[in-house]
Amino acid sequence: MSSKRPVELGREARLFLLFLSETNLVLGALFFVYPNLVIGAWTWPVMALAVRFIGAIFLAIAFGCWSALRAKIWQRAKILVLVGGTFFGITSIVSIVFAASHGIGYVISTWIGYFLVASLGNFYLMYRYGWSRKPQDRLGGGQPWKIACWFFRIQTVVVGVFGIMMLLLPDIAQREFWPWLVATPTLQMFAGLFLATCLATGWASLQTDIGRIRVLLPLDMIFPSLALLAVGVHWDVISSQSPSALVTAVWVFIYAFVAVGSAYLYFSPRKKVVI
Repeated sequence: MSSKRPVELGREARLFLLFLSETNLVLGALFFVYPNLVIGAWTWPVMALAVRFIGAIFLAIAFGCWSALRAKIWQRAKILVLVGGTFFGITSIVSIVFAASHGIGYVISTWIGYFLVASLGNFYLMYRYGWSRKPQDRLGGGQPWKIACWFFRIQTVVVGVFGIMMLLLPDIAQREFWPWLVATPTLQMFAGLFLATCLATGWASLQTDIGRIRVLLPLDMIFPSLALLAVGVHWDVISSQSPSALVTAVWVFIYAFVAVGSAYLYFSPRKKVVI
């Protein structure tokens, strides 16, 4: 590995990300397309809409892993490794807490094992490659991409506030602003995604290298798009269980804002970067 070139993902990192992407692709497709078939295979009671949301998360992570693999350079891919480690880490803790109060079974043990492997694998890559930049890793430069900076700043505040509430005060979040009834661990799992996204978008808002910004966009685009599709399919659930029409409208707007904004940035002419 030349000291004059940016540090690239090694073979072990590529294999792990490939494993994670393919696993989440299969899980995500099953959960999103056939929710009623996999309800009994989840660790706690869930309904079809929540299963589709979980499937949307898995599919977004699969696309995020592919994006990291395409980036090749560690300093561009590392943010997706942080997202994966944070989400799976929080989900591991939520699952362990649920198992401690409801008993350990074969199903929940399998899921906990998978979440721990995914989380620890991502954090191992963080340890292996390091977060800080070496001299050869200083890519890009120039003026910040103002539209992207403001888009990510807004998203960081929104998902950060909601994520903290959903994780630490799930009962209040469920009663006041979540648009349908879900179990507490489900809401906390969604909070894990929100908080992982908060770290990623906060980081992205500070970047001047377009490649670092662009690597995050597939994940940022896929989840809200699929979430909106799931809401449309289960609109009867939303309309009957949402605290108010205003709550529903706010969430639909947030997901649409993120999906459309990410798609615009991804397909923007500024996406091309030469190293």
